[in-house]
Amino acid sequence: MTRFTDQTAQTPAGASEIDLLAVAAVIWRAKWWVMACAVLGILAAMVYGFRIATPMYPARATVALEAEGQQVISDIESIFAGGGTDTVAVNTEIEVFRSRVLIGRLVDDLGLIEDPEFNGFRARPSLMGRLRSLVSDWEPVVLEGAALRNHTIDEVIARITIGNVRQSLAFNISIQTNDPLKSAAIVNRLAEIYIENQIRRKLDDSTRAIEFLSERTVELQANVETLEQARAQRLEASDVIDAALLQAQNLQLRDLRARVEDAQMRAAADAALLATLRGAGDDPEALMALAEEAGDSRLSGIVQRVRTGRLGPEAAGLALADAIEGIAADLRRTQAQMETLQRSAADLTASITAQSEELIQLQQLEREVEAARLLYETFLARLQEASVQRGLETANARILSEAVPRLASSPRILILMAIAAVVGGLVGALVGLIREWRFAGFRTIDDLRQWTGRPALGSLPALATRDRRGVLQFLKDKPNSIFAEAVRNLRTSILMADPDREPQVILVTSSIPAEGKTTLAIALARYFGSLEGRRVLLVEADIRRQTLRAYVSEGQPEGVQLIDVVLGRAKLDGADLMDADLGLEVLRGSGGEFNAADLFESRRFAELIADLRTRYDHVIIDSPPVLAVPDARVLTRYADLSVFAVRWGHTTRTQVRQGLEMLHSVGRPADGLVLTQVDQRKMKGYGYSGQYGYDGYAAGYYAKE
Repeated sequence: MTRFTDQTAQTPAGASEIDLLAVAAVIWRAKWWVMACAVLGILAAMVYGFRIATPMYPARATVALEAEGQQVISDIESIFAGGGTDTVAVNTEIEVFRSRVLIGRLVDDLGLIEDPEFNGFRARPSLMGRLRSLVSDWEPVVLEGAALRNHTIDEVIARITIGNVRQSLAFNISIQTNDPLKSAAIVNRLAEIYIENQIRRKLDDSTRAIEFLSERTVELQANVETLEQARAQRLEASDVIDAALLQAQNLQLRDLRARVEDAQMRAAADAALLATLRGAGDDPEALMALAEEAGDSRLSGIVQRVRTGRLGPEAAGLALADAIEGIAADLRRTQAQMETLQRSAADLTASITAQSEELIQLQQLEREVEAARLLYETFLARLQEASVQRGLETANARILSEAVPRLASSPRILILMAIAAVVGGLVGALVGLIREWRFAGFRTIDDLRQWTGRPALGSLPALATRDRRGVLQFLKDKPNSIFAEAVRNLRTSILMADPDREPQVILVTSSIPAEGKTTLAIALARYFGSLEGRRVLLVEADIRRQTLRAYVSEGQPEGVQLIDVVLGRAKLDGADLMDADLGLEVLRGSGGEFNAADLFESRRFAELIADLRTRYDHVIIDSPPVLAVPDARVLTRYADLSVFAVRWGHTTRTQVRQGLEMLHSVGRPADGLVLTQVDQRKMKGYGYSGQYGYDGYAAGYYAKE
């Protein structure tokens, strides 16, 4: 037999995973809890909505922001431009709506400081404050003056909602209060304050702009006058010519520089020629050769006359000497002219440089004067435009729709009821799951078989009565009931437990009292006796409680007692053991001074059982519970088969485990388990309808709870 340690050890593999179908089945079994909790939640929601909650009335005003500021004069957008329209600007406007400056004006205008809805300090102390006052000398804080106003502003800011309509420049101002007129007044006044704030801001901007333009215009006018005076003084002190004459002087300078270069070239040529001729000395022929080679016009005439013979050698020498002197004179004249031209060019260059610098300075001063005049004229025009624009400012926003008083939006009773029903249902489902988790009994023979590892012989439905005499009467009157068929099915399982030999002595026991053990023993004895030719004896071994007394009529003679037979004070021969009420032969137990366990351990009891085997086909022993007394463990040695009763949904797994271990400790484990007092109605609620094959029999005998 399997040794039981704990419930986890017997849990099938994979049970650690969540079985959604099993969870759904548990919730279905707890449907009455779910429905009850849902109904309670709905009732609580109705009480809260109709009796406790304060109705809240919504109000909403819509303000549209213009894309661009509309100005009378369109040339000064930089001063009076409208607000931006990008996401940053939209978010900024939302924060402007919620600013403490605007909300502070709203609080002051509507007198919200005196409104208890926004000023809880004047209405009543908070719940936490009242609790603290109960346990200590703490006094609630009373706000006054600026602190009270700041608290009210915070409350209003927390209650107001500003939302931007998607893909638009429209803003919704919303609030909920306990008064529909107050809600509408708050959002409408806030919209008006927002528009007034825009106009006031533009007036302030225009005033600052005019002041700035006036100051700058005066400064620029003075600057223009100063620059014009400086220019006039510079013109008086300067002898600068105009640009055309300066250009003519530049042309003259280039001509002088060309003449200087020409004189330099002529002087260099004459100096070279003169040096060559003088290098020949007084040799006429050499001079003539050099003169002819030089090709100079001043020497070519002499050379031509010598070649034609018109000059003789002496005359040619004299002529060449005169020509050399003439070349020297020309060289001197050229050098003097070159020096004169160089001096004239240097003087003209210095004059042009001075004139150019003076002209540049005058032109720069003129540009400064023109720029200052242009800036002055621009600011003067802007000042005139701003003066005209002042007082014509319009807001960049307008009210699209004003708020009107509406019906209460909360509490929304239907939604509250729906939420409460859902929450209540979840609580009920949780209660069902917790009850299932804490459940330690057995509901099916499959659970019993898998957890104990022992054969499950069958199950018995609970009877429609708790009265023991009524149970006996039911067995007599309803031989074809569901219970009767279940007992017959159990009888068949017992007879087929050992294919080689039918059990003759059958022990019926359980872990604890009140598990239907005696009813099971009586039913088995009756239906074993219904088999043709079978003699059956029911032995009441529970001599301490003597439960059979409750099944029979009062005053009926008890007949032969078990203890009397064991002790030899009575004989079975000739004894009438038939009980008219039970409808079978019974050997009842009786109290006395003997210990039951010692009695069952005696040789005489063993001899009694051996004698009964020769007299009866089946002996059913109704044994005391295993965990209560040791009697059952002693009696198992005489039994061919032991039946262990487990009450449906009542006997815990620990009790079953301990009871089976008690029997196993004496080497006689239970041969089969029976699930007793199965509640058919609850089984159907658990989704196990039809599992035991009872649906086709006597539909009117379902168990009462």
